[in-house]
Amino acid sequence: MMREKVFQVLTALGIGAAIAVGAGCGPGINGNPGGGGNPSPTPPIPAGIYYVNTGESTNRVTAQNSAPVASGGVPSPLPGSPFSTGQNGAAGAPFGIALAKGGTVLYAVNSSMNNVTAFAVAGDGTLSTIATTGVTGGTIPSGICVNPASTLAAVVDTSGAVDTFTIGAGALVNAHTANGLNTPVTCAFSQDGAHVYVTSAAGIYGYSIDAAGNLVATTGSPYNVPNGFQGIATTSIAAFAASLNASALGVFLINADGSLNFQQFAPVAAAPYGVALTPSGNAVYVACAGLRAVDGFSVNGVTLNRLAGAPYPTQANKSAFLSVSGAGNLLVVLDELDLAVTLFAIKGDGTLGFAPTNIYGIGVPAGANPAAVVAR
Repeated sequence: MMREKVFQVLTALGIGAAIAVGAGCGPGINGNPGGGGNPSPTPPIPAGIYYVNTGESTNRVTAQNSAPVASGGVPSPLPGSPFSTGQNGAAGAPFGIALAKGGTVLYAVNSSMNNVTAFAVAGDGTLSTIATTGVTGGTIPSGICVNPASTLAAVVDTSGAVDTFTIGAGALVNAHTANGLNTPVTCAFSQDGAHVYVTSAAGIYGYSIDAAGNLVATTGSPYNVPNGFQGIATTSIAAFAASLNASALGVFLINADGSLNFQQFAPVAAAPYGVALTPSGNAVYVACAGLRAVDGFSVNGVTLNRLAGAPYPTQANKSAFLSVSGAGNLLVVLDELDLAVTLFAIKGDGTLGFAPTNIYGIGVPAGANPAAVVAR
């Protein structure tokens, strides 16, 4: 897709203007530099496989291995990549992607077809189609999330709905839908799987969810109206959501009944969008498209402290989506304008080590709209 169309998407999601005024090199926040060249690469980029939902017609998923980077090479595509979903994408829509069942199943949203393709993931990371599944109750599905037990999945429809599904042998079945959401974006489950949170242009919607996937709004939902939120991630006691309006990471305490109590806005670099946590929950990262950077914080309950060296420059035009590997040692940051990723090594304290090269191509043609990434 042409860059002009990508910026139409960003404007529709509320982040185009912020990128226009915040893009390029320049100072960071709280005295931290931003936008400069990468320091010497340290430690080496670890081996890991990552997937990008390309958003094409016919829609495809690319799969790459970062292993060659440690020895001075570039990421290598897996045999057979890119893998077709068998469905079409939709120009101008975000495209969710998620792993389940210990990384043995992958879901890719097909926005224009209002469904999801389920893939089996082999030991080497290659994909084979299980089924076209998860027909949504709304239209133009975008974000998708899976609960930690891989028994439930939720799909957010930008038409104003969220769908929940039980997960069978990989296929999504028994859909339930909640309607009336204001421009929803994406979702995250609580760590106990009993609640799901949906970001939107009008705050965060919360739902209690039973084993069959039935949805009941939590007390006080939606939260922090009228602030709009984009990416979201949860620990056992907290939810962290990126707010473009506030140029900050919203911090919420998760109560026993699943309702949220707003704690603070932690200022971040310009145009925050995607959010990712390490598996241990000791660090949270925010893709900040306006500064072409990733901001990062150590996490202690609902208290955040900026990591040394953050925000970390990516040099990509729109670093908006990101994912941490299951091992917690690799951060992959996707730039849908440059059709590329930036790779970081995650150190034990959560700080990031740079790759030798700022960005690496993902092997998709001009006209693709890669707006979702997941690292295995």
